[in-house]
Amino acid sequence: MNVFLQLIKITGSSVEPSIDEKKRSQAFGVIMGFLVFTLIFIPVSGFVGYMVYALTKGVVALGGAESAAAGLSLMLHIIALFSVVFGFTVVMSVFYFSSDLNYLLPLPISPMKIVGAKLASTMISENVMECFLVFSALLGFMAGYGFDPPSGGGINAVSIIAAIFGVLTFPVVPICYCAAICLVVMYFSKFFKNKERVSKLTAFSSIVILAALVFALNLSNGFDPDAFVSQLINNDIGLLNVLDKIFFNVSLLSKAMSGSFAALLLYIIANAASVGIVLLLASKLYLKAVISLGGGEGSASSKEAVDAYSKKIKESSQLMTYFKKELKILIRTPAYMSNCMGINLIWPIFIYVFVVLQKQSNFLGDSIDKLKAGDSQTVLFATLLVFGVSVLLTSLNCIASSAVTREGRHFEVMKYLPVDIMTQLNAKALVSIVVSGAGLIVYIITAFAILGIAPSFTIYCVLLSILAVIYSTYLGIYIDTKNPKLIWEDELNALRGNYHVFYNMALELIVTAALCGASYGLFLLGFLPVFIIQSLIMLLAAFLSYEFYTVCKKKGVANIKKIEM
Repeated sequence: MNVFLQLIKITGSSVEPSIDEKKRSQAFGVIMGFLVFTLIFIPVSGFVGYMVYALTKGVVALGGAESAAAGLSLMLHIIALFSVVFGFTVVMSVFYFSSDLNYLLPLPISPMKIVGAKLASTMISENVMECFLVFSALLGFMAGYGFDPPSGGGINAVSIIAAIFGVLTFPVVPICYCAAICLVVMYFSKFFKNKERVSKLTAFSSIVILAALVFALNLSNGFDPDAFVSQLINNDIGLLNVLDKIFFNVSLLSKAMSGSFAALLLYIIANAASVGIVLLLASKLYLKAVISLGGGEGSASSKEAVDAYSKKIKESSQLMTYFKKELKILIRTPAYMSNCMGINLIWPIFIYVFVVLQKQSNFLGDSIDKLKAGDSQTVLFATLLVFGVSVLLTSLNCIASSAVTREGRHFEVMKYLPVDIMTQLNAKALVSIVVSGAGLIVYIITAFAILGIAPSFTIYCVLLSILAVIYSTYLGIYIDTKNPKLIWEDELNALRGNYHVFYNMALELIVTAALCGASYGLFLLGFLPVFIIQSLIMLLAAFLSYEFYTVCKKKGVANIKKIEM
């Protein structure tokens, strides 16, 4: 048991900050961690809990106690599906492409123990955010179901015990699915021996699954809440029927939450059996697949290839040369491509969901008509929305907030290159500005042109969006210079173990909320016309951009010079 616990500690260390990183800026980390928990984890978890609560109340009112857990099942299925979508790449990386295998394989440790430790560390790391979501969903169900509802049933001791087991063990079955698929695929297929192919395939699959989820929930023709609740009660949603058979643990947990002791026992047995099957597969398949990977994916280039490449080299400015280097790293590294670049392709899917959800009320159509007519309040809301979305997207893709972290063990090179550190930071910033800004400009111009919005307002929104991206970028880079995670095994762990994206998002939420509140307050007071408030927002965005550029130039550069590897 002691060996197994040590293995878990070793395999999980890649996503934890190193000792030196923990020592640097401890107070900053505590403060930012509190802000992240308060401004991100709690609101997201609260939204999930409220959705389950509302669905449970609606289902109980229409279908009685027997259908009470339908809304809970829906939310848990969505969480489980996302666990698989984002967990597959993590499992593949931890199981087959982590550097600790070079030290573990020669040791007299069975493949079953190695896989068991890697499985446990993966579940622990994946359960950090997921436990908040599952806890909120279960809490929302208990609040909606009640202890003594008029329709019968209600929460009892079994429900509370099931909730505890659910929060602690819900990711077990989804991660075991990922592990089992990886073990079988890596043993039988040579195609997946290449890490880049795996990462690109999973990134593409993630986008396809998200798009399929939207259409499978019958959202293409709008969203009718009453009809949706009726479909939940009658099990008339095709996707959920399929997911019920795949994620059998969801059905068992939902029944256990309704008070079924037998379902609780089956849930515990199902989790244990899932882990047992993965370990059994590992004992037969894991070792051969790992050994067949050989010494890694890369190989030294031949002299002819180097000579041919050197002939193509052209002299360029330091900024543009470093910019091209950073951009190529993002594009050519699958983990960065899917996590940093992919968000720019995924977020329009969520915009589409928002559009179709409002079809019954036609809220968006009314707002567009008011915007075209020049309604002051609607124009202000649209202005603030453009600013907020631009900031949020830039922080979400974490290009800026992982700019220094991506250097990893090569961080010291930044100090010794014959290139000024601020020039290097500007090149990193330029990549974030180009990637984030280009997508936003295209989406804004396209959407506004289709909707028939005035060209003058479109130009204003494009300029405001660019300034918001610049401000968010330099803030993210500055935060990453405070305490970058420089020790990581692979690129995916560089992103998963870097909490600066959340720190960046928390700070920007505070600034954006303050800006929106102040702007709307000025509008309500009636002291200033909307075009003056818009001008002030533009000036503030320009000021924030310049201010954080200056902070990076002075304090960010100083932070990098102080870091010792």
